[in-house]
Amino acid sequence: MNNKPNENEARPPMDTLRMRLAKIGKATWKLLSKNFGLKVLSLLLAILLWNYVISTNTSITRTKTLNGLTGYVTGQSTLSANGLALLQDPTEELSNISVTVDAPQAYYARISNDNVQVSLDLSSVRTAGSQEVSLRATSSYGRVTDISPDSLTLTFEAQDSRSVPVNAALTGDVQEDYWYNISRINPANLSVSGAASVVRSIGSASVAVDVTGRDAPFTQAQPYSLIETGTGEIISPEMLNRSSSSVSVSVDVYPTKELPVSTDLANVITGQPAEGFVVQSVSMQPETVTVAADDELLEGLTELMIEPVNVDGMSQSFMARAEISQLSGLRNLSSEQVYVNVVIGEASISSWIDDVGVQVTGKGEGLSVEYSKLRVYVTGPRSEVERMQAEGTFVSLDLSGLGAGVYELEPKFDVERYPDMTFQPERETMTVTLADVGTDD
Repeated sequence: MNNKPNENEARPPMDTLRMRLAKIGKATWKLLSKNFGLKVLSLLLAILLWNYVISTNTSITRTKTLNGLTGYVTGQSTLSANGLALLQDPTEELSNISVTVDAPQAYYARISNDNVQVSLDLSSVRTAGSQEVSLRATSSYGRVTDISPDSLTLTFEAQDSRSVPVNAALTGDVQEDYWYNISRINPANLSVSGAASVVRSIGSASVAVDVTGRDAPFTQAQPYSLIETGTGEIISPEMLNRSSSSVSVSVDVYPTKELPVSTDLANVITGQPAEGFVVQSVSMQPETVTVAADDELLEGLTELMIEPVNVDGMSQSFMARAEISQLSGLRNLSSEQVYVNVVIGEASISSWIDDVGVQVTGKGEGLSVEYSKLRVYVTGPRSEVERMQAEGTFVSLDLSGLGAGVYELEPKFDVERYPDMTFQPERETMTVTLADVGTDD
């Protein structure tokens, strides 16, 4: 049997290429052997040809190890559809992955951290508890042969969801002569879902709005924090599904002005007291109220009015609560109500009192006294005037140190006994005559 291979028989592609290159090399060597420069050139051509062979032959591979790769999580929607949620955040464990890639020589230089993807696929998890989940890696330029670590031990819980209220607070520098108010939070409630133990610990969402330098109303989208019930600690939102990642907060900002509340009886009283009684005065508590509004409106305001207090049939003082009259354009009042102290007293009347009595003090011994009559016009509460008309009144004359003679003395009325009365005598003085007893005129 002739075992010599037929020269026309097809050879493996690599062997055929090598044989052709060998023939070319021999022919070239014969041509160039007589010239050293040509020998060097031939060597360079051979190197280039060899590099070409290596770069075009995919069977020649090299191994490259990449460190510090960051993995990403996939399959969370499937995990959620299975009624499960990941308890802890694996971000830190996925931040330093090492991967070994076997790639053709031609692609070796192209392999980098940018074109190698590492993933943690959660779609295969079906039950709650601690489980080991494998990592996967792919490369555009080769085959991944090793991943370190190749898996992570993770804890899964039943999925839960709830709605939590959003609380907003103002921060920053506030101006004393401005009013600030959170007028709208959108959304006012957030839907949060995730691991049951985490979701059930959330009490609210908190958002802070900085008003430093603000002098007009504004709306601003703000990130928020999830707050744990009881402790007030912030809960990481990384492994939670939230209906919104931010909250829109509208804040009213208006200048303020302190204004007095009117005590003009014509403005604050309605109706008539009982017969014989009148409203003597009113006072407010508080006396002033701070209002917030546009500058243009504030400039024209000098005082505030109240809804009038009804005094129909009243015969004694009382205190009532009254609403401040709302003006169109007012944004805020430091107090929307005031307490009105209404002082009611008897109506005043006036009358002449005839034959006013006289009390003499300080008269010297051996002297007699005579004095002219006096009428007085009195004004005061009806009951006091009527009592004085019935009982009369008197004045005092102090004669201390006076001897016989005729004097013009100022009478003193008993104002301590009648503090609510006024006295207007028909004459400012009384004629008083002092004489020695037993002496003929």
